[in-house]
Amino acid sequence: MLALRHVLYFVALGLFWGISPSLYKYWGESGVPVSHVICYTGLGLALFLFLMSRLKEGLWNVSGPLFRYGLVCAVLMNVPFAWSLTLARHVPAPELAIVFSVSPIVSFIVGAATGRDPFTARRVLAIAFGFAASTILVLTREGMVSGQVSWWLVAAFINPLLWASYNWYAQTNWPKEGTTFSVGAAESLLSGLLALPFVLVMAPPWATGYSGTSAWWSLVFATAMWLAERISFFTLIRERGASYTSQAVYLSTPAAVFIAMYFFGGAGDVWLWFSLALLMVALYLNNSGQPVRRDAILQSS
Repeated sequence: MLALRHVLYFVALGLFWGISPSLYKYWGESGVPVSHVICYTGLGLALFLFLMSRLKEGLWNVSGPLFRYGLVCAVLMNVPFAWSLTLARHVPAPELAIVFSVSPIVSFIVGAATGRDPFTARRVLAIAFGFAASTILVLTREGMVSGQVSWWLVAAFINPLLWASYNWYAQTNWPKEGTTFSVGAAESLLSGLLALPFVLVMAPPWATGYSGTSAWWSLVFATAMWLAERISFFTLIRERGASYTSQAVYLSTPAAVFIAMYFFGGAGDVWLWFSLALLMVALYLNNSGQPVRRDAILQSS
């Protein structure tokens, strides 16, 4: 029987992943530069994760392998993260949420290609449904009938592949002395520091204004949310396994669509809902059947 805390972690994880696309959209509309989001939330996460590492694990092991791993992860993570924040300024949040939810399927394709995950008929069918959902979403967007392709939406499908690359490296190169908090603190710190030059050169704080003080508070909220998301994610991975944890996308995908519609208006069209339905079938097929390996690293937001 599932422990209540596992259920709470699971629900929280799905909601956290579902809120992210709307946050990205909000920051774009509020004039928050991409570099500010990455730098401020990265440094904030690093501070809290460092404190938790000291409280729970004692002295922080600042070894070379830990920082090399954190640096590569920070680079591989910042590229799709920055691209997500950029896409949110051009693609409606509900559509972006559906695109991002293709990530588990893409991660499986990468895993199968590298021999990490079994390539079964069920998974092939999941890929087919996922491809159909993506195709319908792209072909039915406004302007497609007249031949005006939504290139931003098409370009959004690069992101699941970028996240899959990050996931593959994170899983296969985890440092022996690394722990959840120490690795998270190193990755977050280096992520924030990598973005700092872009902040100072392209959008210095003293010359960049946001649309209202609520934008600043949204960065604080995001930092706290992603801290809780990291704890929920790694707790479920360790105690329930990757197969169970990956099913949080069943909550995050529809949650992301509904949350985006609530904050940004619109009821969606029949093709959007059809694409969402096909994607849910694809995710079910991908996450059921033969379990994926327990140590698989999943894409978080």
